[in-house]
Amino acid sequence: MTKVNKVEENIMNMTTEQGDKALLLRDTIIELFQDPKYKIVFEEGYFKDEAMRLPLALVDNEMQDEIEQRIIREKIAGIGHLHVYLNSAITLGNQVQFSLEAMEREKVDAENNKDVEFDELSGEPILKDEEA
Repeated sequence: MTKVNKVEENIMNMTTEQGDKALLLRDTIIELFQDPKYKIVFEEGYFKDEAMRLPLALVDNEMQDEIEQRIIREKIAGIGHLHVYLNSAITLGNQVQFSLEAMEREKVDAENNKDVEFDELSGEPILKDEEA
């Protein structure tokens, strides 16, 4: 199973509550991204300034202790993890919204084609031969 199919399967298996939570998280992160304070604290401060300072600290002669080096590497990884988390949450929310919109389109199509029967387990339309 490809990564894309696995993501689609996970979205289809979400509860309504999980889908709503994914959409709320996405919308909140997007709203946060648009806040000028976010830009000051995170974009300029954390993702830019701190991300530049930490690699320099790795090569600093005063920071050559093994424990200090490990802490710095973990902080560098943390910056990447936060960035990936925020973008992944937005992507998941977008995928949930796309799935909901597709399901709504299918519902409207089904209402327009009331003579179409649907499989009880999968919800997929049952295609009938036109000759029957």
